[in-house]
Amino acid sequence: MQISVQSAKQNLGIEAAPHLHAKLSTNKIMALVLIALLPGVAVTLYYFGCGLIWQFLLLTVVGFICEMLCALLRARPLKRAACDLSVYVTALLLALTLPPLMPWYWTVSAMAFAILIVKQAFGGLGMNIFNPAMAGFIFLIISAPGAFFTTYIAPAPAAIQVATLERSAKVIFTAEEPAVLVQDIKALQDDPDALSGATFLESVKTARKAQTVNAIAAPDFASTNYQAYAALGIAYAAGGLLLIACRVILFQMPLAFLATIAAGGALWHYLSPNASISCAEHLLFGGTMLAAFFIITDPVTNAGTSKGRVCFSILCALLILLIRVEGSYSDSVAFAVLLSNAAAPLIDVLTRRRPFGIGYKEGGLQ
Repeated sequence: MQISVQSAKQNLGIEAAPHLHAKLSTNKIMALVLIALLPGVAVTLYYFGCGLIWQFLLLTVVGFICEMLCALLRARPLKRAACDLSVYVTALLLALTLPPLMPWYWTVSAMAFAILIVKQAFGGLGMNIFNPAMAGFIFLIISAPGAFFTTYIAPAPAAIQVATLERSAKVIFTAEEPAVLVQDIKALQDDPDALSGATFLESVKTARKAQTVNAIAAPDFASTNYQAYAALGIAYAAGGLLLIACRVILFQMPLAFLATIAAGGALWHYLSPNASISCAEHLLFGGTMLAAFFIITDPVTNAGTSKGRVCFSILCALLILLIRVEGSYSDSVAFAVLLSNAAAPLIDVLTRRRPFGIGYKEGGLQ
């Protein structure tokens, strides 16, 4: 009995409150998130090639090493750190957002920054205030923006047959020029010249600044040039519905987020068609669907109250629209998420629950 009491005290000393047991443990939740991401992984492999596999493996190894190192420095059980599935979720989310042919040293830098600085420096799992995957993405896009433009693959059907494991590995690990592989994949499209930039949002960046967005032909999602984005949107939505059905995430958050993106994007395009892309383009490009179900719903970095989570989702959506239309960065999701993460404590204060017994009657306890 003394051993169990001592063990309980030790656990209470290293675990964050509340100290309650639930049917859905952290590991089960992380496992469900990984399963829900599988449709998106399958679509990404088909349209972007096998670079995702190498990126995920590399990110996982680096993340695992960082977790074990921090456990050793904090004298915490290595088994607990080894079985923490959150590092795999971070690795997969980061792998899905980084260019498939990103050189290995940049990938290592992004994951080390995400785990050591963004997660562990704040206390580890459940204590970080910023989303590690999005922070790692921003770390790279600010530190090495050129790497994004040279290693991004324009999606094409059956790209997995061209960007094989062997060819992708040569580009990622041996510094082989990615231009040849990128052009081979682009040749599979209906119109290889349709996308002039690294991504669709990047290709309209010049037109957006020149106020000539309306002059650009609208994307045809039935063509091979853009069907990958529609397929990814459906895949992420399917995974998100699985998480909602399993009560891992609340449906109010993605609903408020997507509704704000749709309404705000449609209104902005109507009022200023030469500066803003259409509603459908806001929803399907730039990782909006991935953010709706897998990024903003992170329970650690969003608001803690029910109303606060809805406000958090709306704020994040509005920031995405603002940065996309008026900002200099096309990949606005990561920036909007981190800004919303920073505002989450304030949102909690503004939407805090009324204390029991206060404010129900005039002249009551104040």
